Amino acid sequence: NGGDNFITFHRGVKETLEFQEYCQILKKELDLVHANVIVAVGNIALWALCQRMSVMKWRGSILESTLLPGRKVIPIIHPGVALYKHIYRHWIAFDLQRVRRESASPEIPESKKQYIIGPDFETTMSFLEEIKSIKETACDIEVMNEELSCISFTHNEFLAISIPFTKNGREYFSLPQEAVVMLKIEEILSDRSIRKVFQNGSFDTTFLYQKYGIKTYNIDDTMIGQAILYPDFPKGLDFITSVYTNEPYYKDEGKKHFKFGGKMEDFWLYNAKDSAVCIEAIRKIESELYRTGNYETYKKQTELIEPLVAMSARGVRVNLEARQAKSDLFETKISELTEKLHNIAGFPLNFNSPKQLCDYFYGTKRVKPYINRKTGTPTCDDQALKRLSRKGFEEASIIREIRTYAKRRSTYLEMTLDNDNRLRGSYNPVGTSSLRLSSSKTIFDTGGNMQNLPYDIREFCEADEGYVCYQLDLSQAENRLVAYVARELTMIEAFETGKDIHRRTAGLIFNKHEDEISDEDGSCSIGDGSHSERFWGKKANHGLNYDFGYKAFAFMYEIPEADAKFIVDRYHTAYPGVRRYHKWVRDQLSKNRTLTNVFGWNRLFLEKWDDTLFKEAYSFIPQSSIGCMMNYYGVMETYYNCPYNRVELLNQIHDAIWFQIPVDAGWDYHARALLWIRANLETPITWQSQTFSIPVDSEMGKNFGHASEDNPNGLAKIKFSPGISVEELARKLEDRYNLMQ
Repeated sequence: NGGDNFITFHRGVKETLEFQEYCQILKKELDLVHANVIVAVGNIALWALCQRMSVMKWRGSILESTLLPGRKVIPIIHPGVALYKHIYRHWIAFDLQRVRRESASPEIPESKKQYIIGPDFETTMSFLEEIKSIKETACDIEVMNEELSCISFTHNEFLAISIPFTKNGREYFSLPQEAVVMLKIEEILSDRSIRKVFQNGSFDTTFLYQKYGIKTYNIDDTMIGQAILYPDFPKGLDFITSVYTNEPYYKDEGKKHFKFGGKMEDFWLYNAKDSAVCIEAIRKIESELYRTGNYETYKKQTELIEPLVAMSARGVRVNLEARQAKSDLFETKISELTEKLHNIAGFPLNFNSPKQLCDYFYGTKRVKPYINRKTGTPTCDDQALKRLSRKGFEEASIIREIRTYAKRRSTYLEMTLDNDNRLRGSYNPVGTSSLRLSSSKTIFDTGGNMQNLPYDIREFCEADEGYVCYQLDLSQAENRLVAYVARELTMIEAFETGKDIHRRTAGLIFNKHEDEISDEDGSCSIGDGSHSERFWGKKANHGLNYDFGYKAFAFMYEIPEADAKFIVDRYHTAYPGVRRYHKWVRDQLSKNRTLTNVFGWNRLFLEKWDDTLFKEAYSFIPQSSIGCMMNYYGVMETYYNCPYNRVELLNQIHDAIWFQIPVDAGWDYHARALLWIRANLETPITWQSQTFSIPVDSEMGKNFGHASEDNPNGLAKIKFSPGISVEELARKLEDRYNLMQ
């Protein structure tokens, strides 16, 4: 409780004198034990035995005890934590397997790795030449202030070099020497015969390409391999190191340097270690990929890196005037709604102040508070506001609308463009657990998520001057996959006969013939009566394939639970195959916790056995199969194999791709390219003896918003039937182009 009872250690850690006394007792007890390995269970044990903090970082590392010098310690997560974080059980199991292996000897393994730090020019060039002859290397870069600080290479797990480019703010090599080194690095990275191993290679290769024009080919990636083997596990190099190598945790060495500085030699050592553990880990990861039948999936996913880097580098042209006009419109909407809110409340109510909103609704309006489950305190988050809105508080609806406009303006209309006024994003080939791509800001902190742009925001994303843009979109892809995977014959019949699936579903829900289903707003009494019957058929199709409950459906679409229950029950009565599919999924998981998608990825599910796991599993086969289809038949085929090399890929948005073609290529050229790409996307796929394909919708415009009276240059559908001639399609494209301003 203070005073002399405490002794202060580094980083603010404090020990009581009583704690130190217990440590001495522990030391005496362990001196009497001759175990080859001491297991430090949790943070307190780790600190007592090794004077280290954070068992989450050090778990699995083979350490020497500071309490008992010369004794071997392996920390593990405290099993009690696994009671509420199920996935930790598997980490503990990994670490205990290491304990078992290490228990054969009391010796603390010494690293056999050697590092060349601060090499001279001759040593650098000699090492790089050796890589060329061995035909394999691992590589890692460190970037400071958007400049290459150092780069490491290794051609085996026992020797790595870190090549610096700066030291203490000055150039490391002379400029002529640096030029020679960079040219040799480019020669290695662009050589398709040399295998290059990275961790998160998308980052390194994107930086090297956009900063120096260096293209990297023949890439392997430990992060991608880990994500395919264990989607529920972390895929950072620190975790990979702890599982596949004996290298103790070291990642804080780099973080400390970025934050606090220090000796450059220590930073270079950190850089070299990244390459050394990377090449060691990839061999074990590849062995696991072969064992689990996932090597082909892994290779396809790594082949995505090259086209994703190219798409990120190209970016999309932005119409600055259109973007500013949209921002001004949002600002006007926010101002109007804010004034309306103040009039209803009777005073200026700050929509961004959680405290003021809680005081207003739970104090002034005397509503029973909605409680944040994590903090146990009253909240006015979006879910609370949605419930308040359903209770009839117009203020809550207005606040939600204001927040929507404000969020969209800050998220999409204030994204930082690059100096050429183009919008760019970075793509992660394993950004989701279903192998669907994710997108985020670029490595230079510009741009943002390119895959979630709302349609009205897409209007300011346009084709380059002299080009037209296209979007090819898999038509109702997930619904179709569900129909065939679930063997739901009523759904399959609707798709194969060209029926409107949303109208068909609405007819089955409301017990009407589908031709009698209305699509006029206000034609259905469900909820507040503002939507159509077809609308609810569409929402049912989108929401109920993966066992969405009626309470969640009611909350999602803000309708009474009785209405939601009616829709959910009628949907599953109409489509019994969906729930049969759910049962099949649970049966498959019960055998080995593994499901296989249409493209052969054997996905292991290791989280807690409960409804959350099942819901994720229900969606896995449709979502991951569509992701793979777009990645392989859309992005990769177009990038690697398209014979029409004037096609420029711009974006992938889950079940669609964007590209542009110059007008001067000729409309026959456009037609042939469009037919070629479309045919690839419609490649037949087979699932349990059923062969089917997903039709593709084709759209053309000068920007990527929907074509409308206000946006005549937006994307408009180009309708054509199978077997259309190149000449006829070319005329359709030319006619559409002539209609655009």
